[in-house]
Amino acid sequence: MNDLHQQLKDDPYLKFLGIEVDAAVDGHAVCSLTIAEHMLNFLGAVHGGLIFSLADAAFSAASNSDWSPSFALDVSGSFLKSVRPGDRITADAVRINTTKRTGLYRMNVRHNEDLIATFNGTVFRKV
Repeated sequence: MNDLHQQLKDDPYLKFLGIEVDAAVDGHAVCSLTIAEHMLNFLGAVHGGLIFSLADAAFSAASNSDWSPSFALDVSGSFLKSVRPGDRITADAVRINTTKRTGLYRMNVRHNEDLIATFNGTVFRKV
């Protein structure tokens, strides 16, 4: 296991949320988690912050797998569908473009084949 994989495995926030890093290599990463009752908001829906955190974990893993350190500059996205407790969701982050100083990534969050959220993020590459 290389340093990045160990750092991701030891990340306290990911551990707290139950996010698993399934893959992180060459500008691509996959992270997943299983929705639990305590992850719902006051309306009974999965908290958007949880969905974003999963996408952000994949974004961080992908961007640091091809250039470390990489720091998020911005992220924008859309929530498309809801999920329920017991559902396993996956975030797939992929590099779209990179320069010496920045990188653009797309993060899609899915439950099975259903797209539930999509995000775009830009990172700053520290030289």
